[in-house]
Amino acid sequence: MDSFKVHQYSESFIEEQNRTDIEKYHKCQELIEYLEKFKNYKDQVLLSIVIPVYNEEKTIKEVLESLPQNNLVEIIVVDDHSTDNSLDEIEKIRNRKKIILLKHKRNRGYGNSLLTGIKYSKGRIIITMDADGQHNPFDILSLIKPVFEGEADISVGSRYLGSYNYKLPLSTRLGEALIEKLLQILFKKKIINNQSGYRAFDRKTISIFNEIDFQDYAFTTEVLLQAALKNYEIKEYPIVLTKRKYGTSKIILRKLILSLITCFSIYSIKKLKSFHTRKLKLKRHYLIRKPFFLYHPIREEIIIPYPIITMIVT
Repeated sequence: MDSFKVHQYSESFIEEQNRTDIEKYHKCQELIEYLEKFKNYKDQVLLSIVIPVYNEEKTIKEVLESLPQNNLVEIIVVDDHSTDNSLDEIEKIRNRKKIILLKHKRNRGYGNSLLTGIKYSKGRIIITMDADGQHNPFDILSLIKPVFEGEADISVGSRYLGSYNYKLPLSTRLGEALIEKLLQILFKKKIINNQSGYRAFDRKTISIFNEIDFQDYAFTTEVLLQAALKNYEIKEYPIVLTKRKYGTSKIILRKLILSLITCFSIYSIKKLKSFHTRKLKLKRHYLIRKPFFLYHPIREEIIIPYPIITMIVT
């Protein structure tokens, strides 16, 4: 009887695996077919998938196996000096799948790993995703579509618009809510899941990564602030987020809070300077112009702009 149960379980497990593999295949095909529409020349890389890795030996192999294999897609893995068997697991996949592996000689942090991967990317669109298995590769198409089609310059995967199957720590939700409000006040941008690392970037936005100061805990927030400062269109789209099967988050709350406070303080000043610079340029624009009402046939109906009044009075 026991052997029958084991046999029965094995069959159901295999059946489930087969269904997953079939779904994975169809999703990858759907993604490749979509990318083909934007292909301009042979061997053009349209999509770069950047994955930072630090001690994710139990999940990285499965994550890499689920990604599409095609000339239009490049997979860039940045190992941040892992001390477990992550590199061995990556090498197993590299034997049968084209993967660009970049290695840090010392641990430099999450943000720095992403910067390394983005620096070496060639794709028209860049996707960043985590190596812990929480991000579903099936959502890649949902994130790149709005960027390819001009709806957004940066798309952010949101568990709140989509779904997640685990209980969120109160500190995480409160922190995101606070950042959401600050983004609204400073930049009029509403990003609910602002700490999401699952994002798609149009290549035209990568200049924002040249001016990043916070390469640790506040990296994801600073990227949004930098993009908002440059007036890029940022939008959220639903994703499915799953609970980590192994390990725990490497974020230290105290350091995260300190980094975020410093980051927002700096960008509040930058925003203020940006506002005053625009105001000064506008004032100069009016001061050097010839007052258009001098040549207008009906002077009585002209409403004189404030800067011109200033010019006349002075």
